[in-house]
Amino acid sequence: MKHLKRIVFASITVLLFFGGTEVLLRVLDLPAQDERPTFEHNTVYWQTDPGLKDQPMTHKELRATFPVSTDANGFRPPFSEDGPETFRIAAMGCSTTFGWGVADNETYPAQLQAILHERGFQNVHVINAGQPGYTSFQGLWLWEQGMDQMDIDLVLAGFVVQDAREVAYSDRSQAMMQGEADFLKQNVLYKWRMYQVLQTTLGAVQTRAKEHGSTRRVPEAEYLENLRALRAKVQSSGGEIAHFGYPLEVAGYTEAHRRLLRLEAQDKGIPHFDPSETIAARVRAGEPLYFAPQDPGHANAAGNRAIAELVADWLISEQLIPKESP
Repeated sequence: MKHLKRIVFASITVLLFFGGTEVLLRVLDLPAQDERPTFEHNTVYWQTDPGLKDQPMTHKELRATFPVSTDANGFRPPFSEDGPETFRIAAMGCSTTFGWGVADNETYPAQLQAILHERGFQNVHVINAGQPGYTSFQGLWLWEQGMDQMDIDLVLAGFVVQDAREVAYSDRSQAMMQGEADFLKQNVLYKWRMYQVLQTTLGAVQTRAKEHGSTRRVPEAEYLENLRALRAKVQSSGGEIAHFGYPLEVAGYTEAHRRLLRLEAQDKGIPHFDPSETIAARVRAGEPLYFAPQDPGHANAAGNRAIAELVADWLISEQLIPKESP
């Protein structure tokens, strides 16, 4: 009985200590956070409006508009097709996958489906799940907004372009600082100020912006966490994942993340494809595949066609898609 009383007393003491410390930190509003933080986006999670039909979107660098249609999920065509014999590929990524600046049928997912159908893979359907501005952080959230119920067989995880961008606050820091409900619900630990103080002290979580940006939207360690979490979610839904290093005109700042994408795939036996060098060589040879010089980050219709052809070749050569009904 005395032993039990000691355990109970010790437990109450510990709870009072941590509870009191947590209350004090909240009263003092610690850890210190920028009163007027500058985030890349006003919110942590977003989706393109659903039900659009040839809605003009502005490409500010080109000073032009391009038509966008979306389904109930905010996804551009090809729209989801039902049927037990359909093999579904979901292309996930940012505006490069979404197809910024091009028409619905000129995006790389739309052209990928067209090419596969031309080559005899009629039962393959490609879903354009790209969303402007997305990193792997938002991609995890998007998967749980209904993609896990879409009977997807293969995910082309193309998160690299936005993840590697240098910013003042990481996506995770923004979610923590803004008290984003969806994030905190799945990461209860981040609610605790004591945890935030410890992580800030150790430098693992950035909560204060520096003068010229001091982190990536998704730092390398978090990038690996997101890739692994997405793979687990996809596999638990009955699908498989492949790592896709979406090619830019010049890789540049994305090189570290591309390396992680490749090494993680090698370590875990995950299919991986990055045609960056091939595309860069074609650009150097004079092919106009991007909206350069105004916007060298987004492929034009011809560029998306070139990327889609390379992806189709790879999918077929690696036997990742069935020619007959799965």
